[in-house]
Amino acid sequence: MQSIALFMGLVLCAGDAAVQKKFADIEIEDAFRPYLVSNVLLMEVTGAKVIRLPKKRTVVIAVASTVLKDDSAKERLRAEKVCRVKALASVVAEKQGVQVAHTEELKEETKIVIDEKGETGKSVSDLTQITKTKVEGIAKDMPVVGRWNSKSGEVFYMAIGVILDKNGEPIELDE
Repeated sequence: MQSIALFMGLVLCAGDAAVQKKFADIEIEDAFRPYLVSNVLLMEVTGAKVIRLPKKRTVVIAVASTVLKDDSAKERLRAEKVCRVKALASVVAEKQGVQVAHTEELKEETKIVIDEKGETGKSVSDLTQITKTKVEGIAKDMPVVGRWNSKSGEVFYMAIGVILDKNGEPIELDE
């Protein structure tokens, strides 16, 4: 058991170093730190992450990001709201799926000009592709468990999360 704890400690130290290189202003709840910091991609790639734990427990973490236009308080509030909605949507998408609609429209036009110099032609094709995704459903609200910025300060990240017992009910973090 000690070797597992030592291994996890080494992983967290290595993970912390990689995280410190990539991000700034990092605030993560202690209960969720091992899951996010263990791999820098878990903090960088947005979406819901489901991690199975011993005792049939499950960690659900959803990470969202948005580009910051400036460093004003108003912009920070906007980023918080946007990320919260994006994170909750990713949890719903993980659980219920995503509706995807894709359309393609092809317009072809041929112009022929006849004048005293002869006949010339031009053919133009214009392909428009539109893909829309829609997530619809209900998710229980989850608390914010982490916030951080990209090293440049241009991107704001937020993580929401919960630890669930074997029945899918949230557990107290001090258990």
